[in-house]
Amino acid sequence: MLAAAGAFAAGLTLGLVACGGGGHPTSEQAATTSSRAPVNPQRFANFSVAMDQGIDYLDPGLSYTTQGWGVMWNVYLPLIGYAHVGGPAGATLVPYLARALPRVSADGRTYTLTLRHGLRYSNGAPVKASDFKATIERDYQLDSAGAGFFDNVVGASDYAQTKQGDISGIVTNDETGRITIHLNEPEGDFENVLATLFAAPVPANTPLKDMSNNPIPATGPYVIRTHLANKQVVEVRNPRFRAAAFGGNVPAGNPDKVTWNVVGDDAVALQDVISGKDDWMGYHQIPTESLASVQQSYSDRLRVFTPANTYYFFMNTREPPFDDVRVRRAVNYAIDREALVRLVGGLARPTENILPPTYPRLARPILYPHDLAKARRLVAASGDSGMKVTVWNHDHGTDWKFTAYLVDVLDSIGFRATQKIVSTNVYWTRVGNPATKAQIGFADWFEDYPHPLDWFGPLLTDAPLGRSYSNNYANYDSSSADATIEQLKRRPELTPAVEKAWAALDRAVMREAPWAPFLNREQTDFFSARVDLGCYENHVLYEFDYSTICVSK
Repeated sequence: MLAAAGAFAAGLTLGLVACGGGGHPTSEQAATTSSRAPVNPQRFANFSVAMDQGIDYLDPGLSYTTQGWGVMWNVYLPLIGYAHVGGPAGATLVPYLARALPRVSADGRTYTLTLRHGLRYSNGAPVKASDFKATIERDYQLDSAGAGFFDNVVGASDYAQTKQGDISGIVTNDETGRITIHLNEPEGDFENVLATLFAAPVPANTPLKDMSNNPIPATGPYVIRTHLANKQVVEVRNPRFRAAAFGGNVPAGNPDKVTWNVVGDDAVALQDVISGKDDWMGYHQIPTESLASVQQSYSDRLRVFTPANTYYFFMNTREPPFDDVRVRRAVNYAIDREALVRLVGGLARPTENILPPTYPRLARPILYPHDLAKARRLVAASGDSGMKVTVWNHDHGTDWKFTAYLVDVLDSIGFRATQKIVSTNVYWTRVGNPATKAQIGFADWFEDYPHPLDWFGPLLTDAPLGRSYSNNYANYDSSSADATIEQLKRRPELTPAVEKAWAALDRAVMREAPWAPFLNREQTDFFSARVDLGCYENHVLYEFDYSTICVSK
């Protein structure tokens, strides 16, 4: 994911609770209820958010930022999803629109689910099994950033190329509600894929275009009533939603309305929440210069958490000068990761790994100690000294500081670098389009789901397959890495031996240096005085769960 997705506290071991194809309850009753059903101790009129500007889309087939997902995860429900609880238990998969978790064939290639009876969208239309198939095909028609998650479905790769016919590997029956999905190869993380918003069914007649400004009918407890781009989003209760039908897996929601007021400045958002104008700094981070005073004066209203994330500079392995591994290694030696941590006020830890510290058994040897002299020698040996280099970034928040620093570093090791800042709304599609030929730039990744495949799959192996977008901004292509990933796909359980294999792959890829990872970020949630943090839940993927929050009377 392209922006923050959270966990409850530092050291959360997401990788240890990844769900594979086995070990599920065998009865539908056992599979329908989570171990800790969410409760709704109170309803109240409105929860107001000082929202940052990171919403890319409010269309579940297109959104790929935590801000977009955070608004929509209680609006559009996949067939299966995650328990609405904080801590490691939040990574537990539970049935949403489906009656039970999938039945998986012995060979791991066929998944079968059945819709719950009587489901309806917020506009009253029935939810049909065929809507799921149409939804996945719509992802491909839209060149969705999430379409690649489904490339292993039989017929999906051909459909991605031609956008004609249908995806033959998805078979549905509207009379019984049955959905059968055939895969080309076993895939240990496929249940997690089914739990993404990209797989959340929408009506089959949904237009094949961005519907952010004309919200699609909802299946969850809330429906988007209005969306004024870059200004405000208003959610209200979905009149067709009945929490009792979901066996305790989806909360009814406490606030009757959630108002997301887009605020462009962190400091303004902070003051709006201190004053009580808004109830939560929605994905805003407390400004570095204000953090100490907030901790001193409002510690009871503050929560600090560590998401599963990695901030990195991508280097396009197909474009000079970064088609030379010596140059890519030079960048890794040249950046001072501790200095980059200081740019965020110390709310981060330095890293040179792909996988974040939420995978605790990952060995973390230092491959690239800060060494400017060595970096200069590598650039000189490459013959690329003096080359012009364009460093890409977006205009959201303070991320531009990272690439401003990188420009200075690149100049210091022999290049002539300039920074190119583009709108957040188009940045990821621009740098993710191979035709852009972006040489080097900023990226961050926050987990879509708790499994190493979510890091190595979309970020380092995802070939464009005719699409105009890929998350593999480095255009990294390694047959040996691909072969290792294919082997590990068949081993979804993260045993010590499997974790060791993922750690070895992390080191092997970093020796080829398609990235220069530099930090894992900590984040803050800050609330108004009326919010009762006894109800606070920070989800492992979606961060703060606004549906279950309470306020004082």
